[in-house]
Amino acid sequence: MTVHIGRATSRLETISAALPDVAGQSLTATELGAELSRLVGQVVPHDGYMYVGLDPLTEAGCFFGKENGYSTAASRRLERDDDLGGDVNPFRRLMSGSSQVGVLSADMPEFRNSARLRDVMMVEGFGSELRIVAPDRGVVWGALVLLRERDRRPFSWDEALSAQRLVPSLAVALRRFIGAKPLRPTRLTRPPGVVLVGANDQIASATPSGYQWLDELARDAAVDDGQLSGLLWNITYRARRATTEPVIARIPTPDGWVAMHAQPLQPGPQAEVAVTIQPAPASLLLPALAAWYGLTRREREILDQSVNGLPAKQIARALRLSQHTVHDHLKAIYHKTGVSGREELLAGITS
Repeated sequence: MTVHIGRATSRLETISAALPDVAGQSLTATELGAELSRLVGQVVPHDGYMYVGLDPLTEAGCFFGKENGYSTAASRRLERDDDLGGDVNPFRRLMSGSSQVGVLSADMPEFRNSARLRDVMMVEGFGSELRIVAPDRGVVWGALVLLRERDRRPFSWDEALSAQRLVPSLAVALRRFIGAKPLRPTRLTRPPGVVLVGANDQIASATPSGYQWLDELARDAAVDDGQLSGLLWNITYRARRATTEPVIARIPTPDGWVAMHAQPLQPGPQAEVAVTIQPAPASLLLPALAAWYGLTRREREILDQSVNGLPAKQIARALRLSQHTVHDHLKAIYHKTGVSGREELLAGITS
């Protein structure tokens, strides 16, 4: 027994160490999903998965991936039901609870009345679901859902415990998918576009540049049509639930950062929603980049001043620091963002 536990612990430690590394090396959201599934699957085998990376400030989805997961219609229903909090293991409860892992299976008599189990999982051909939420230092970086088909054994509590031990590394992995890559100059030159999403969650109309942005996102983000629909639907759904402020998602692409703003045209859960898509301006991008790249509060202050065009001497005066200290902080920022100097840093932030 001791030898078995020791081997299991060693395997978990190996996987925990590998998750952030492979995430940093993954070039697309699809590749990241495949790598997460491969590694986690060594201790929690599964037949399908879905994952989402969240905007660290708004918790809107900004990259997705899945393989043999729920259908688009089922995923949308689950997100609606999850917000109501009435079913088993809602994501919001897992975010703040003592465990970030939840299991729902057909063999659990205490959950036999679960609408998600009865009306979604079983209908979609799955008999067991394991949810993992990935928070770290007060920020929820994303979530991973693992699925087993109806003819397979359900997820065990031992597997849930193994998944729980991987939560910290999964959170770091989702952050490093962005933060481990050097900040590069944006190549996005397309003008802003507007997409109008109707009450039926379909695109009602769009400007020419709006359609072009959708095509570009589908290509650059390496997602299929269903996943792009999920991206649009996620921010549209969140906008309908918001009060007054637009919902914002900052989306990474190989050509630079894209900002999506969504705001309903009128109140109500069935409201039409206008979604503006554009290259992310520095004012929107800076707070998210500070989170993705792990900048300290002081580094963020100095970065703000740099983007405003102030030289190190004036930054030092404005923040009541020595020039030497400012230069040290700038070097730390360059190192974290993978750039060679100030010019390259600003080129990656300003659109």
